[in-house]
Amino acid sequence: MIPPKCRREFVLVLASPVKDELRASFTGRSVSRGRAVGRALLVVGRKRQFFRAEISEDRVEDEIARFKAAVAYASKQLEALIAKPPTQNAADIFDAHLLILESSTLLDGVAEVIRTDLVSAEWAVKTVTDKLVSTQRASADVHLRQKAVDIEDVSERVSNALAGGKSPLPPLPPNTVVIATELLPSTLIEFADSPPTAIITERGGWTSHTFILARESNIPAVSGIKRVTRRFDDGDLVVVDGDTGTVTFASKEEFERAVAERDGSAAAVGAVDSDESTDTGFRLYVNTDSTTKVARALEKGAVGIGLVRSEYLFPGIKGWPDEERQYRAYKAAAEAAAGREIRIRTFDFDLDQVSFGGREPEKNPALGMRAIRLGLARERNFRIQLRAILRANTEGNVSIILPMTAGVQDIKQVRNLIDDEFSRLEGIHFPKIGAMIELPSAVLVIDQILKYVDFLAVGTNDLVQYTLGVDRDDEMVADWYQSLHPAVLRSIARVIEAAKAAGKPASICGEMAGLPFYIPLLVGLGAEEFSLKLSSLAVVRRILRSLDRTQVEEIVRVVKDLDTTQAVEDALVAAYRTYWPDLLLTRT
Repeated sequence: MIPPKCRREFVLVLASPVKDELRASFTGRSVSRGRAVGRALLVVGRKRQFFRAEISEDRVEDEIARFKAAVAYASKQLEALIAKPPTQNAADIFDAHLLILESSTLLDGVAEVIRTDLVSAEWAVKTVTDKLVSTQRASADVHLRQKAVDIEDVSERVSNALAGGKSPLPPLPPNTVVIATELLPSTLIEFADSPPTAIITERGGWTSHTFILARESNIPAVSGIKRVTRRFDDGDLVVVDGDTGTVTFASKEEFERAVAERDGSAAAVGAVDSDESTDTGFRLYVNTDSTTKVARALEKGAVGIGLVRSEYLFPGIKGWPDEERQYRAYKAAAEAAAGREIRIRTFDFDLDQVSFGGREPEKNPALGMRAIRLGLARERNFRIQLRAILRANTEGNVSIILPMTAGVQDIKQVRNLIDDEFSRLEGIHFPKIGAMIELPSAVLVIDQILKYVDFLAVGTNDLVQYTLGVDRDDEMVADWYQSLHPAVLRSIARVIEAAKAAGKPASICGEMAGLPFYIPLLVGLGAEEFSLKLSSLAVVRRILRSLDRTQVEEIVRVVKDLDTTQAVEDALVAAYRTYWPDLLLTRT
């Protein structure tokens, strides 16, 4: 809870009557189903995102002090880079950046915006930067125009330093439609207590973490709207149709009608979510990013928690959380599980997400220092997390999952750390250890990996991405992201077969585990354990009850010899219409 005197309130501008009259429509890509009407709110920033928020007058000096502290931190970073430049010409560039950072135009300009507009330091930095960049780019001098990039670079460094201050985001106003070039999953989680009505972005695909979370929370979302932050202004009234992938400006009457309908139907939510039986013959786990959702998942019939995304348990905390904060979160989750197994995945973030400037951003974070690699490279921080998880395992129901496991070497190194930390603690149980199978290398040596772990979790989203070399968040290559590609299906089958031969469980995670269309195929491949989002639990359970093992095995016999994704999909559609026409199994 933010203390009242520190709370920053958001102020909306009125919707544009011109946009209202034009009723312009934009077509993007559906990434979360549903339809909603709300007021636009632009969210900006890269590592720590923010929006225009006002502060009270008595907070002005504190906010200016926070800005000055960020400038001082950024200045030390630049001085260090000047002293030891990474390349021959870098010192001159960073020296120019330092001059920009210490200029009165920036320093006095930001302080003045904070005082006069009563806005947060983040928004003041953005305001001044936009004005300076606009001036530079309008210059007839090519050298001055090029300087605009340096100003943006310095602004980003200050924003990163402000992000390191861990100032919490203020709550969203009711009926907010969040608009961003790319919305970080950590930002969406920070909005958990006041979730947006809908989301519109330029970047992000169906399997990106942000939209997985949006679907879990039933938040309609559309992605792929080019130059989205230039098409909408704060306060615009918009209709987001996540079923068709379109966004339209709304009238005031349409907005008010939608708000009234939403308020009227809110009381009915939850009454429909019932299930007469939880017995399917399969083990159904639930994935979660919050300790508060653990008990609800078990109430709905989950046998346990198959994946706790630990990096999302600490909204507003950038970098590595301290041990006590982690311990309290893991302990709360373990207690909420009431003796059922709860599998905590170690941090699956990349280097850019835990650093705040002072280094060049990674060219390709998905292939860079992330997940288990980052943990092993930052052993002190990794030990803190492992120790916190071990301390929470007093009842013996906590397991550890290692993300992005490439092979046995990764597992051996982590097990050595766990053994060492376990030897220093008392009154706890040694946890089961599992590996996320997301890389082709792990699939190829799966028989070796199984010798060193207690269970497997097949992360289908990343497995598709890395097997096919397709960025799951890049809409330009969305057509090449194919979950039914023969190589992907063979990989899943290989992992399941190896796990069964070793007598160890293998759960199917990711979008494939929660979408009805894939369930018969996965069962035919031998899957007996699924780890899925809570909102998919009831429908997947219903599908599983309807399946006949002979029929699903026959489907796999047909599919395994097909050589294209389209052929596989066509065969599945034909089989589903024949065997289960009432289930309405479709791709989306």
